[in-house]
Amino acid sequence: MIRSKPAVLFAILGAVATVASAQMPSLPGLGGLGGMPNISGMGVGNAAGVLGYCTKNKLLGSSSGASSVLGALQKKPGVTSSKGFAAGQAGQILAGGSSSFSLDSVSGPMKSQACDMVLKQARHFL
Repeated sequence: MIRSKPAVLFAILGAVATVASAQMPSLPGLGGLGGMPNISGMGVGNAAGVLGYCTKNKLLGSSSGASSVLGALQKKPGVTSSKGFAAGQAGQILAGGSSSFSLDSVSGPMKSQACDMVLKQARHFL
């Protein structure tokens, strides 16, 4: 049986989406599918630590403003001495409770996307 081009295209796209969702973690805010926690629950210390990890590993563009956000967060009392900060510097996103995600477990593009999301969240703490 010969299928029409749109039907074949939709079948292929559906198969690709299924494989991609099984192999790649979802972006924060999409319900934590695939293991990545929703970063809206992360604390100030962890956000600052993750930003440190992201800037050290050049995962954010130099024009992103991450350095100034990081500097402002580090000036807040108790941020750099928190457990969340230390975990963040090691690439661990702590999203409250026992939910955590290691940036080392994903590829470069996913790391950059996660760092962008953390930067957006971190700006809320200023």
